[in-house]
Amino acid sequence: MATKRAKSAASDKAMAADDGVVVPRLSLSEVGFTGLRTSNGRILQEQQQAFRYPHLIPVINEMKNNPTVSSALNVYNYMMTRKKWTVKGKSELSTERAAIIETMMNDMEDSWEGFIQSVLDYLCYGFSIHELVPYRRLKRNGSKYNDGLIGIKKLAIRTQETIERWNFSEDGRELLGVSQNISNLENSYKFQNLTNKDGLIDIPREKFLLFIASATAGNPQGNSILKRVYLAHKQLTLLQNDELLTIARDAKGLMKITIPPQYLSADAPDNGAAAEAFKAMVDGYNRGELASILAPQMFDPETKQPMFSYELMESKGTATIDVENVIRRLQGDILQNLSVDILALGGNGGSGSYALASEKTTLLSLSCDARLKEIQNTLNRELIPYICKMNGWSLEDCPYFDYEDSEDLPLEDFGSFIQKVFAVGAIEFDRPVANRIRKIFGVPELDENTPVDKEKLPANMSMIQSRSGDGAASPTGQGTSTNPFGKKDASTANKEN
Repeated sequence: MATKRAKSAASDKAMAADDGVVVPRLSLSEVGFTGLRTSNGRILQEQQQAFRYPHLIPVINEMKNNPTVSSALNVYNYMMTRKKWTVKGKSELSTERAAIIETMMNDMEDSWEGFIQSVLDYLCYGFSIHELVPYRRLKRNGSKYNDGLIGIKKLAIRTQETIERWNFSEDGRELLGVSQNISNLENSYKFQNLTNKDGLIDIPREKFLLFIASATAGNPQGNSILKRVYLAHKQLTLLQNDELLTIARDAKGLMKITIPPQYLSADAPDNGAAAEAFKAMVDGYNRGELASILAPQMFDPETKQPMFSYELMESKGTATIDVENVIRRLQGDILQNLSVDILALGGNGGSGSYALASEKTTLLSLSCDARLKEIQNTLNRELIPYICKMNGWSLEDCPYFDYEDSEDLPLEDFGSFIQKVFAVGAIEFDRPVANRIRKIFGVPELDENTPVDKEKLPANMSMIQSRSGDGAASPTGQGTSTNPFGKKDASTANKEN
């Protein structure tokens, strides 16, 4: 069966070579190399040893348990999982198929929201692998539909710690798949028939989605967003541990024991037994194992003074360095590098203006949007073609994934914006605009063919300008204000005029 050639949007004349122009005879094959360093399936591109596999896994797990890092990741999870994902088409046919793919999103074993939540691990580890598990959509197979199409049963995550090897082509330019280690899996013997000679499960590249964070040099492991805060995290952890030890010592105080100097010399009369006993007392006190001391009372025969004394000295708790301030600075460095330093505004006695908070929120939104674009590109580049191929659909006019921002605008700000826009007649008020406003206000949208009843609209929304500048008409007193001093003039109280 002959294949139909993809039709270009350009005309034949635009695509044809011009007369008299010689086309150079150059090789169309790839010549260079990305420079990605690999060895036996392991990627060695990362300079920091802590962020090379397998050292990466325990390091990331430790950082995720840090309260400062965890709070930043929670913000990313909230900001990114609240987006609504849809499938859209470019033509009538692709729009119909987009609606079918949306039903596939809601016909998986796990929810689409749960899938997106599991994908977000790629931010911490640098990558996330999800195996494509298809099935025929029949009710006897557990589907909600009985159309016989090939749907997606699940997009199963393959956790980062199980990825043992990255399998590249001989020239190293193309990723052919990954090998999964199941040695640490309970009842791994059940999967022996799926393993290769090395005891690994090979997953071909066309069988999984690969989400990569900030990919560079063709590195499929990507770059963890936690890499740039690793140093601050280590310093913060050490400093917090030292602070707790200092607090514990200050709370207990310092034990002071005085003994005659001859008991500390090399030729002590008791061969050092007393000194060792007192050292054991001090160690036991520092470990919290000593509650009291039982010791004989001895007096010097000449001075009549006690030979041994015991005293608990009070710690003044005055440090030459403000440790708390250093801890706050390191926490701020972590939050700032992760673009969520808005969490630090107003905390620990700090302050911040509304304008500053707004700017930082905008920066966080841009950062989240960049990550959502990475997810969107992977879905459109890998998942959509897979579904189309499995169902025999042409790739010339594919649907595509898109995400919509869930409206969460401050209503006071949005109301002020609406007032200004319609006061100057900057946009016509039609049904799409009305539905957009209704959506933001949380009011059910009306059918797009429903006409707008402009008689029920305020004057400035029915394209009648507010005349907010007429008060400055000349001569004085001839504008909208009947009193040149503004007394009893309600318009002067409107700060938006």
